[in-house]
Amino acid sequence: MSERELKALCRAVGDVSRTRMIRYLAGQREVSVSDLADRLVLSQPLASWHLRILKRAGIVTTRKDGRQVYCALDRRRIAQFQEALADLIQTRTGQEASTLLAEPSPVS
Repeated sequence: MSERELKALCRAVGDVSRTRMIRYLAGQREVSVSDLADRLVLSQPLASWHLRILKRAGIVTTRKDGRQVYCALDRRRIAQFQEALADLIQTRTGQEASTLLAEPSPVS
């Protein structure tokens, strides 16, 4: 996953309403946008706006059935996001540890 994709994903999940949406969708297979809005006490336009951001980041998928739109988490993408974060943390931690071990402390 590129740094740009990781940044977009972090930005997408960095909002309280979107985090609540993700948490709710994690327990559902699929839910209509209107039901999601009702459940989270959001207006339907606001829920749709937040879902659009999550969809652009690849976290949520949608499908249309007549006039109703249904959404679900893209669990494959969530797993990629988790792996990218884990790699970022491990790489950074490993770099700091190797830097600390490679450079002796100055003695006064």
